[in-house]
Amino acid sequence: STPHALLDNEDRIIAVLAGKPVDPTWDAAVSNASAAMLHARITGKRNSAFNKDPESHRRGNFTAIPAGVSYGGGQTQPGNLVLPPKKREIVDKVLKHNDIKRIAGHQNSNLGFFFPLIYDDYRSHLRRLYEHSPNLCPNFPNISVYPACTLNLGPCTLTLDHTDPGNVAYGLCAITAMGNFEPKKGGHIILFDLKLVIEFPPGATVLIPSSVFRHGNTPIVGEGAWRMSLTQYCAGGLFRWVQYGFRTAKSLILSPGSKELKKEIDGKPADRAARALAMFSTLESLAKD
Repeated sequence: STPHALLDNEDRIIAVLAGKPVDPTWDAAVSNASAAMLHARITGKRNSAFNKDPESHRRGNFTAIPAGVSYGGGQTQPGNLVLPPKKREIVDKVLKHNDIKRIAGHQNSNLGFFFPLIYDDYRSHLRRLYEHSPNLCPNFPNISVYPACTLNLGPCTLTLDHTDPGNVAYGLCAITAMGNFEPKKGGHIILFDLKLVIEFPPGATVLIPSSVFRHGNTPIVGEGAWRMSLTQYCAGGLFRWVQYGFRTAKSLILSPGSKELKKEIDGKPADRAARALAMFSTLESLAKD
C-alpha cells in the first residue's frame, strides 16, 4: 500500500503511515510472525513464564515483553534487559524467527528512508555505545538500528492514551500490527494530539514520535478476534550516557569542572529543540538528506 507522511506546519515529516510493502509474500510473512507470537503466548502461559491473565499496566491490559538494550528505571548504566530463564527462552525464539526479523528490517528501512538524519543520529550514538560496551546485545544486529523492542502478545493488544517519555525525545517508535481482526471495525491507531483515528490492519507499520505524541488504539470486535504488535524504539538515556562520556549525569557533575561541561553538552532548551527539529526532513529535502 502507498505510504502516507504526516507533516507539521513547516512541512516536516513528523510521522509515517508506512502501510505494507508491495510484495506478494508479505501477508504470509506477517501471518507466520503472528503465529510465532501466538505460540509464544500459549507456551508462556502453559509453563508459567507469563501470568495466566493479561498484565495490567499503564499502557493497557495485555502481555508486553521488552527485550534488548536499554537504560533507565534505576539502571546505573546501559544494559541488556534481564528476563527470567523461561521467559528469556521464549523471547529469544521469537526474536530469531525469520519473519519477525523481516518485520524488524522493514521497520528499520522505513526509519532510514523517511527520517534519514535521525537514523544517522541513532547509528552514530549506538555505534559509539557498542564499541565502548561490547557486552550489549541489540535484538536484530545487522538488521535494525533500534536497540530495543517490545513483543505485545495480547491477546488483545489495545493501548490506552499514553506517551513513552523514556524514549529519545525526537525519536520514532516503529509499530507493526499483527493478529486476526477486522481493521475497518477496530484496532485503529489514535493520534490524540492530531485528532486522527487511522485504520491499522495486520501487517501495516507506522512510525510516530511516541515520546511526545499521545497515542492509543480502538477496541477490536468480532468473535475470536485477537491483536498483537511488534514495536521497536530507543531509550533516550542511552544517548545521554554516550554524550556524557559514558557516565551518568550525576557522575559527570561530580567531576572537577564538569558542571560547565554538562551545560555545554546539554545546551539551552531552545537550542536542543531547534537541533531536534532540524533532523526532521521535509518532502522536498528528503532525497538530499
